Amino acid sequence: PDLRNDFPPLRTAEDVVAHGLPVQLTSFVGRGAQIGEVCQLLAGNRLVTLTGAGGAGKTRLAVEIAARIAPELRDGVWYVDLAPVTHPGVVPVTVARALGLPDQPGRSTMDTLLRFVRDRQMLVLLDNCEHLLDASAAVVMDLLRACPGLTFLVTSREPIGVPGAVVWRGSSPVRGHGGQFLLIRSAPTPPLPLSRATATLPP
Repeated sequence: PDLRNDFPPLRTAEDVVAHGLPVQLTSFVGRGAQIGEVCQLLAGNRLVTLTGAGGAGKTRLAVEIAARIAPELRDGVWYVDLAPVTHPGVVPVTVARALGLPDQPGRSTMDTLLRFVRDRQMLVLLDNCEHLLDASAAVVMDLLRACPGLTFLVTSREPIGVPGAVVWRGSSPVRGHGGQFLLIRSAPTPPLPLSRATATLPP
């Protein structure tokens, strides 16, 4: 049976549209085409990963995109930084803390996360996943399966390996090249895309 959602609705005031996004001290110019490409991907896919070499500007690009689309989402965008995390088992706890969720006695961290996000329309920016690929993939897949209004924007030097995810590969901004995107496919059967039309994920 469905469980009652014990979490209160998020406020709709402007000051809670973007939660925890890093403050940018410089203006963001010269990457309009890249922003447009990724925003278009997010409009039709629930999991988009920005990949590229270290120092290529993945985080800066992702933060800018998240800030721009936040007003379009009823429950805003939330920023989770995995760079300081060293143990895979801490990933769910880190996500929960970034969402402002306290420990719930008698419940696992994943259960707390699922109860919080399941009825919301929101984007989670999961930053710096390359050293925690398996743990990140597990959390992302569990949440996407349960929460049809949830979208993930992920940054990583490598794809996190979720079948059907859209991967945007960006070149170093120093070269001035745009990015390209592709669908990760796993043999022998191509997975279903993570589109907004369905919350179904491959088993």
